[in-house]
Amino acid sequence: MNCSHRTTDEPERSTPRREPPAPVVVVGSGAIETIIHCEAPLRIGRKQIVRQEESLGGSGLNYTLRLLAAGHPVLPILPVGNDGRGRSILEAIIAAAGKIAGPPELARFLSPRKFFVPRLATPRSTLLVNQGQTTVFSEKFAEGKDFRKHLEKRFHDIEHKLGLAPGGVIVGHIYGDKSNGLPHVPGECTRFIIDYWHGKAPVFLNLGHSQIELGIAFWEDAIRKTSVMQMNVWEFKSLMKTADRIPSLRKIVLWFRERRINAVISMGRFGALGVHGGDGDGLIYSQALLPPDRIQDATGAGDAFAAGLVSALAGRASFSFEDFRAAMAEAAIWASYACATLGGAGYCPDRRELDAFRAELGAEDRHAVKVVNIKTAGPMLDMMDALYS
Repeated sequence: MNCSHRTTDEPERSTPRREPPAPVVVVGSGAIETIIHCEAPLRIGRKQIVRQEESLGGSGLNYTLRLLAAGHPVLPILPVGNDGRGRSILEAIIAAAGKIAGPPELARFLSPRKFFVPRLATPRSTLLVNQGQTTVFSEKFAEGKDFRKHLEKRFHDIEHKLGLAPGGVIVGHIYGDKSNGLPHVPGECTRFIIDYWHGKAPVFLNLGHSQIELGIAFWEDAIRKTSVMQMNVWEFKSLMKTADRIPSLRKIVLWFRERRINAVISMGRFGALGVHGGDGDGLIYSQALLPPDRIQDATGAGDAFAAGLVSALAGRASFSFEDFRAAMAEAAIWASYACATLGGAGYCPDRRELDAFRAELGAEDRHAVKVVNIKTAGPMLDMMDALYS
């Protein structure tokens, strides 16, 4: 008798139900975007024939919508107010959250009474897309002390009222952290977020220009408490410059390796570099996957990469070099898909669409990234530096 066969009297075994991943706390900007497409060469002072459309954007909103679309529950905390723009943003988040099997507490977290920040007007951004380049015009905006208090209340709700343990926390651009002089406290919100969740959940850090202007010495202690820090190469150079001297890519990589900090340095159409803080002599190079003729708009590609990275690493207090390599391969798919669409979060693919896109590109994990020995990586880093000089 073959014991592998079930007898007629034996109850049929059901396939174990896969538990949804633990929700990710997202803090970052959210805005309504107006996208202006200008096909002809742009000439200042002349009338231009353009095409316009509205979309959603901002780092925090981009992370939120992309993670939700891929089936990952999110607890978003965004600096948006109870106005027409803010209500449009909340409606988009609720619609996306309604499509996934997240915890029931997620709907309570998105209650309008608690979602909106008091006395705050939701910002708008304008994106000019012209001949393959995108220029962003943002309104002057500051969250102020109301957002700092809002963060405390929302974190308290997550832990004590909803009883949720996040799988990760991703921090994007927080306008209110810029240096505005006394009595303003620069960097207050970001530092509070990192200190609050340090040791409770992995923290993924993506600084924006308001935070970058404070410099690397200001942020070093906070960065040491994060699981991964990601920015583009120009942002890292701006963050780490001293006395107007711009660091080389070699020095940026060395800074993270010496401190054993995980980092991702994104380089637009040239891909991204990953530095793993553990043992080993390898740099992870995630090459660009989308052919140039298929790129529509690179806006939000870095945010999409960050969301993909978090989707792969959330829930892990630590991760190996191989885990990091696989996460970067996944993130490259998310970023490439973003480049094939318009706007920061104009269209966010679900998991099935991401898998189909991966198959279409032939981008299996083992092909999407390469490991480069740090001892022989110097010429490659110098060449990349020359592209950004």
